[in-house]
Amino acid sequence: MSKTKEPKVLKMKDWKSGPDDLVPGCDITLIARAEEAGGVGLYFMPPGKQTTVFSLEEEDDGTADEYYGPCHEFYYILVGEFTMYWGKDTSKLRAGTANKLVLKAGDLGYWTPGWKYSVKNTGDVPGTFFWGLTNPPKGTKGRQISEMIDVLDHLRAH
Repeated sequence: MSKTKEPKVLKMKDWKSGPDDLVPGCDITLIARAEEAGGVGLYFMPPGKQTTVFSLEEEDDGTADEYYGPCHEFYYILVGEFTMYWGKDTSKLRAGTANKLVLKAGDLGYWTPGWKYSVKNTGDVPGTFFWGLTNPPKGTKGRQISEMIDVLDHLRAH
């Protein structure tokens, strides 16, 4: 029988920040990563920058830059304007010609399992969003770009 973990507080002094090597000029802050709950953090992006393509689909078809498995993700926009491109066609996501939703400060974007997506700062100021990602079902093998894993491991270690 496993022991029930107690609630805890994560102090701001313990948050880890660093550059996102996948999107030069952007920074990521990892607030927490928990096996039971996924991860949460902050993302800082200059105008005109766009993330890599992420997949929340059931199966990994190998076309997205990162595959998380069928999980849920949200972005709460703190500052700026972002456009979230979503769909199944990775080339349209990269080109910014896929389905899109525009998110402004105070908006919450919620990405459901079954889609690929990419996010771009389409505003004229540096933007910031708070993100959260649930874990996929047990047994799902995600695929992340090794540089991102290195960034997150580096942030956790310091």
